[in-house]
Amino acid sequence: MTTMDGSGTDLGALLTWREASTAGDAIAAALGADPEAASGAGRILAAAQDVVVTGAGSSYYLAQVAAAVGRAVIGRPVLAVPVSEVLLRPDGVFTARTPSTEPVVVISRSGSTSEAVAAVEAASSAGHPTIGVTCRADSPMARRADVTLVSPGGDERAIVMTRSFASMLALLLRVVADVGGDRRLVEDLDRSPRCWPEVVAAVERGDALGRRDWSRVVVLGGGPRSGLAAEWGLKLLETSQVPTSAYEPLEFRHGPMSLCEPGVLVVGLLGGPGAADEVRVLREASRLGATTWILAGERDAVGPTEDWRDGAVDIIGPELVPPARLPLMVTPGHALALRLALTRGRDPDAPRHLDQVVILEP
Repeated sequence: MTTMDGSGTDLGALLTWREASTAGDAIAAALGADPEAASGAGRILAAAQDVVVTGAGSSYYLAQVAAAVGRAVIGRPVLAVPVSEVLLRPDGVFTARTPSTEPVVVISRSGSTSEAVAAVEAASSAGHPTIGVTCRADSPMARRADVTLVSPGGDERAIVMTRSFASMLALLLRVVADVGGDRRLVEDLDRSPRCWPEVVAAVERGDALGRRDWSRVVVLGGGPRSGLAAEWGLKLLETSQVPTSAYEPLEFRHGPMSLCEPGVLVVGLLGGPGAADEVRVLREASRLGATTWILAGERDAVGPTEDWRDGAVDIIGPELVPPARLPLMVTPGHALALRLALTRGRDPDAPRHLDQVVILEP
């Protein structure tokens, strides 16, 4: 393990940050990616009775975000499950009597992860249409799926997922918006890269907060932000090994609120319906001694924060509909995670016990 002085190291010295910080360009490229593949995926989803979205690790959290938006926009059941469930317990996953009406969307940055490749093969063999979402067009999963969506600027050398997550999410949300006929979401996704200066401001906040060695970090997010909260938590855990938890905001009030005390950072990823109620949870966490950081799209939902003990707010994409902001809310978490890793004497370019691609022996 490399020991570093987190307060004096430039994040730009890290490969992981150099790739994470280009997520805006990767999102823009993904939104303009192969229209023929997007149309093919759209036709499969439009004919579906219900949809299964799956992945492992970060890709599973991405599936959770996409499934939540899919349920709202397409208006039919969209289930997110870990890819291991597709392989080990398919009877608990698939419900359609006719497999051809139940497509499976498999997400894998590399397209080489053992379970992702196996899931495409198993789903295809059972008669389910398959859609691959990846950053590598020549990968085994990409070759096996019926249709593959490729993020052209998302591939990366970093071990942990950064711009790949944000860009694959944007790519998948664009297809969902087209299938659901949500023209406002389509237009706002296309506009979202213009909001990058607001992301940069939140990145600076994350970098500043990461210079303190927190005893614990809690990340809160509801609806599609639940998957984002889990992804933030994973990045913090795998790069810095800080104890991290992710909860739905109001669920945090039912027990985990006892974690709040000085030295604890509580992050709220808020926006859309329910944001005003969720802010009250952050306000209570602040009263109990925690430091709070809110990332939201609507300033009105946050309200005044002058009386908060120790809190900060960043607004991202206020002119966008809430689902269009989701890919933009990933990168500030990387800034926090990578700076905190440096503060804690970790090397975030070489996280412990991890490889970029997980290959399981047969």
